[in-house]
Parts: sequence; structure tokens; C-alpha cells
Amino acid sequence: MNIQTLKELFKKSAVKFLIIGFLNTIVSFLTFALLLHFINLNYIIALVLSYSVGVIHSYLWNLYWTFSQKESSFKSVGRFIIVYILTFLVNLLILYLLVDFMMFNKFISQGVALFVTTLISYFGHKYWSFRIGMVPKGEGK
Repeated sequence: MNIQTLKELFKKSAVKFLIIGFLNTIVSFLTFALLLHFINLNYIIALVLSYSVGVIHSYLWNLYWTFSQKESSFKSVGRFIIVYILTFLVNLLILYLLVDFMMFNKFISQGVALFVTTLISYFGHKYWSFRIGMVPKGEGK
């Protein structure tokens, strides 16, 4: 794989989205772990706070880098938040079931939940949040 091929690959919004998703997963998980381990917060509160950090991180990077938008639209923000509320609820359900009913480790449980919610988030944002009459730069119609 040469440099030109890598440049073309990084122009694609799907690849950019996956990179941001990966980084956001790391940011969210580290925030969750720090709040849980060092501050000793309840895992539900740690989840709420880590999701808040993740939402801001993800929206800004996806808005300006993945989809190359100059400014935010009210519709895209609203849709973005709805997708994140859905993924938050799925995350909360998975975490609650694994920790309280199956007695799994909190960190491993959150890792499982993040894998599932990353997939939901990717498809929700790709096909709904940022598809309001716009085509990502470099992808044609």
C-alpha cells in the first residue's frame, strides 16, 4: 500500500468515521475507567459522564473532519443526540444485565457494551444523523 492509496483511503467518510469511532471508544472507555477506579463513582454515573464526554468529542470530529461541514445544523445535532440517546440506553441495558444479573466484571462488561454500541452508532450516524441533503466530500452521489 503506497502513500497515494492511503491518502485516498483517508478521504472516504466511512474510514474517517471508523477512526473517530475508534478514538471515541477509547476516550469514553478511559473516562469511564478513570471515574470508576480513581474517583470511585457508581458505574451508572460514570457511564453518564463518560457518554457526555464521548458525545461532544464524536460530534465535533465527525462534523468537521468526517463530513467536512463548515457549520453545525440544528437537524444534524438533534439527530446525533437521538442516536446517542439510543446507544446510551442500549449501553446501560447491557451493562446493567452483565454486571447486576450475570455478575461480570464492570470493565469487561463495558467493553462488551461499547462494541455493540459502536456498531449502532456508526450506522445511525452514517445513514441518519449526517445525511441531511449532504454528500460527504470525495464520495460523489
